[in-house]
Order: sequence, then structure tokens, then C-alpha cells
Amino acid sequence: MKSPLKVYDIELTVKGPVFVGDGQELKKKEYIKLRGSNKVVIPKLDRMYADLCYMGKQREYEKYMLMDNEIRLGDWIQNQRIPDKYIDSWKDYELHAGDAIIDKEKTLQVMTCVKDAYRNPYIPGSSLKGMLRTILLTQDICKNPGKFRKMKDEIETNIKRARKVNRTQFLNKEYKELEVASFHSLRRKENKRWEMVNDYMAGVIVSDSEPLSTDDLTLCQKVEYHVDGKEHRLNLLRECIKPNTKIHFQLTIDTSIGKADTRLNRLDENEIMQAIANFSNLYYDVFVKKFRGFDIPSPNTVWLGGGVGYVSKTVLYALFNREDAVDLVVEIFNKTNVPANHKHNQDRRLGVSPHIFKMTQYEGKRLPFGQCEVKITKVR
Repeated sequence: MKSPLKVYDIELTVKGPVFVGDGQELKKKEYIKLRGSNKVVIPKLDRMYADLCYMGKQREYEKYMLMDNEIRLGDWIQNQRIPDKYIDSWKDYELHAGDAIIDKEKTLQVMTCVKDAYRNPYIPGSSLKGMLRTILLTQDICKNPGKFRKMKDEIETNIKRARKVNRTQFLNKEYKELEVASFHSLRRKENKRWEMVNDYMAGVIVSDSEPLSTDDLTLCQKVEYHVDGKEHRLNLLRECIKPNTKIHFQLTIDTSIGKADTRLNRLDENEIMQAIANFSNLYYDVFVKKFRGFDIPSPNTVWLGGGVGYVSKTVLYALFNREDAVDLVVEIFNKTNVPANHKHNQDRRLGVSPHIFKMTQYEGKRLPFGQCEVKITKVR
């Protein structure tokens, strides 16, 4: 009997540093950057505190922690003349700061990445599956525009009629209608099509990635790259997975839940890779090519995680031609109270919205956050 399960290995090769955050930030008093070093040590604070107490520096440390000052932990340690051997014993893990600018004049916060119970970084399967949903929805819209014409008109009308609205809620209902039209075809509840039980993506199961090592991490500074080539470095560092790292997931397609659903049954590595190629081409055409110095991505390119930008997480550019999409995105920014100093009023003239490419510097190169190349291999 033929198994209803199609099982694949998904391999991502990191091309631009990948950041999937855990919602935590390390302040300047929680990491050690020593003068003259390009490395950052993340200490085990309990062990560090125990040693400071042993050295008779408990009061000085508590005074430092309570003071509102700009002194970083590494500078305070060096001012206290604490030997390097102690720092080595405190080390939880160490990160290379890469091309990030860390000096006395800048107090940078470090946004940490997701780690498992053993402190190993990994990518949650939900992040990859969310990316695949956007790619497959984009593919459906581009191949079957008639199916979405009514919803497209509603979205355009609602954007133009809206006044100031809540950014997190605006167009939620309309985007949900798009997903229902594309994915909700299982017919488990005919009279309740909106319910998730009808979503054929329930049959697409993505594991968390295999665990990585903290040696696979680097610190990357967030850089805003403008259409005119200007750069603005932000006082923010991210723990990112290094370029050239390979990340593995298992993807399982359970066709048994969708016997009446032809799209789930025909979904395979070829269908997914075709959707990825089309998405990659669209993303480059409507966004990336407006910025200097970036090559055309390979057809198996995806953008995953934080910092990859608005365009990679929306289907507006699939629904509308580029000029109309730019106009509508500008309207969305305006009506969701994006600050005026972001200057989205210039986007129409520039022909791209948003007009800032979020990237980083790594080994002397400008790299987009989250850019990866995908390889899908059938296991069984």
C-alpha cells in the first residue's frame, strides 16, 4: 500500500545572515566587549557574580549595576583589572563582531536569537512554514488572478477609504479572505469554510531545524540602505546565523487529510521550487533591483526571519502591478501612523516602497538579512 506521506529534507544555505529572535535583548551591562578585541563574550552572570564576590568586588559591581551610566561591562571589568582567565571561565559563548562598529561612543544592544534548552541556536519550523505559506499564496495569486479579483478590489477600496487605523489590525480580515480562498479547500466543515480545520496546509508539517552551534553565530549590525546608496547604521546588533551555514529541516506532506483536495495531493518538491522561483523573481523585480550593488538572486532563493523587509511578507505586489502596489503601500504607511520622518511620501517618486533595504555588512560585503538558497530532496 502506498504511503500517504511524502517526506523531504530541506537544506537552506545561508547567503545573508539569518536572524530569528527570541524577543530578548542584552544590554551593555550583560555582555563583555574588551577594548582592542573584535569579539563579544556572553557571560554566565551567576558564575561571574560568584567570582566577583570572591575577589571582594561585590560592592563595586552592585554599585556599577545600579548606576545609570554609559560604561559597558567590558570596560568596567578592565578598569577593575580583572585577569582575562576569569573572563574565559565566565564564558557562556563567544561571538565575532564582524563588521559591526562598536566603540565608546556607541551603546549597542544585542538582540538574541532563538536557542533550544541546550543553548543551541535553531530555526523554528513555524518560521519556515510561515515563509512557505506566503510563497505558495503568492504563486496562487499570480497563476489564478481571477479567483482573487473581488478581494483585490476590496483591499484597494479599503486602503483608499481608511482614515488613521491600527497598524496591527489593518487589512487583517482582507488577508484572511485571501488565505481562505487559497488554502481552505479540505471541506471538513462545508458551512464553516473560514475555520482552520479546512486549511490544507494542516497537511504540511515542518520540523524545527536541526540544532546548530553558537560557533555558527555572528553579530551583525542593522544597516538601512537607501535607494541613493546612502547608509545609516543603527545602534542595534543581532545574533545571526553566519553565511555559508547549512540548515536542515524535515518537511512532511500528509496527503491522507486531503483526498478531495487536488492541490495538497499534487504539492511536491517541484511545485514548491517553482513557487519559490516565481517569488524570488517577483521580489527582485519589485524591490531589490531598485538598490545598487545587489545581484539577481538564484531561482531557489528565499528570505527568512527578521529584517527581511515588508515586501517579503506581503502579497500586495502579487495582487497589483508595481506602480499601483507602491501607491497602496505608501497609503498603508500613511494611514497606520508610520512617522513622517521615515519619508515614505518620497516612495512614489523613487518607484519603490519601502525605499529602505535592511541589510548588514559582513566581511566587507553588503548582504541582505535572511537570504538563503533552498534545496529540497525527497527522502521517501
